[in-house]
Amino acid sequence: MEKLYYQDTYLKTAEVVVTAVRHTGKATEVQTDRTIFYPESGGQPGDRGFLGSYSVLDTRKADDGDSVLILEKDCPVSVGDSLVLSLDWGHRYRFMAMHAAQHMLSGLLFTNHQIGTVAVHQGEEYLTIETDKAEISQETVDALVRAANQAISEAHPIIYHEMSHKDAEALGLRRSIKVEGDVRIVEIVGVDRIACGGVHVANTSEIRLIYSLGHEQIRGHVRLYFRCGEQAIESAIQNEKVIQGLNRRLSCKADELEGQVEALQNALTEARNARTQAYKALALAEIKDAVDSYGFCSIVCEEGTDLLCYANAVPTFQDLAMVVLCPDKGRTKWLIALKGRYESIDFNGLRKTLLSIINAKGGGRSPVFQGVADCNDKQALQGFIEEFRNTVLK
Repeated sequence: MEKLYYQDTYLKTAEVVVTAVRHTGKATEVQTDRTIFYPESGGQPGDRGFLGSYSVLDTRKADDGDSVLILEKDCPVSVGDSLVLSLDWGHRYRFMAMHAAQHMLSGLLFTNHQIGTVAVHQGEEYLTIETDKAEISQETVDALVRAANQAISEAHPIIYHEMSHKDAEALGLRRSIKVEGDVRIVEIVGVDRIACGGVHVANTSEIRLIYSLGHEQIRGHVRLYFRCGEQAIESAIQNEKVIQGLNRRLSCKADELEGQVEALQNALTEARNARTQAYKALALAEIKDAVDSYGFCSIVCEEGTDLLCYANAVPTFQDLAMVVLCPDKGRTKWLIALKGRYESIDFNGLRKTLLSIINAKGGGRSPVFQGVADCNDKQALQGFIEEFRNTVLK
């Protein structure tokens, strides 16, 4: 198969002859005498487009390295057909730029910060680079992004060299060469050189912009996230809108936002803690008001009530047999507490019979058990309460 994408990565159409067709039951796999469609490889997605009037959904690599076009199942394509291949150019060009951006970023990481690249992925939403470091500072990421955008503005040419494996190894590349025989070297002049079989834009200026989405630790390595080109520009515009909106709402400057947000988070945490304490106090008061001389009480609370407040109040009581029911979007949340002299009751032994009354599920650990019932019938729920009372007080 003649790989036209190596001769000219900007070819958008080509006349081809079908050389093989395979119907898998799920798709139609087609090979041609030559191709402009790059197969999924090295973290770069396969090309999409058309073979004649038939949609090419993906391009995959055969065992011999040739491109296999993935069409919808049962496409009436035959060996010997002469058709025109047409690329989804927007899709291809975006990943050409992203692939070039990945080389540039990995090269700058290695040269400027002595950080290697162990894995990459070029996705629909963003580019990821997994490094060989367990920690990378935000200052390093910021410096990387500045250097990458500087390289974009400097418009470095991206060129290719074919050479022997021995000559390629002598270049001292940042990554070992994985293929045997002759090697294809991709060079971003003055920035990076690496063995690669992918397709790229011709100049760093075509990448347009690199925008960092952050980083995280994965399997002991730091993974970096980026957007490139038009997606990076849109991210920058949207984030600027958010920052300006927050500036107006919080009446502060951009460099004061982090402090303002932290203060709001602290205030929210304090408010939530105060609310929790208030709910706990209310639940405690409600239990004290409802409990009888035997230490038994039943409570039906309002929908949306957090049963944890009642659970947190249980340790306050020496002896307590309590059931709490709470409506929940057509179902009913339930909580049962068995404290003090009631802890000897084997709730797990009673659970099947008791919970079947309201078609409930759940469990727990003494002294508190809870779950959800597929029931909101008042008569059935009252029967559940009465059965629980009769069981624990007999």
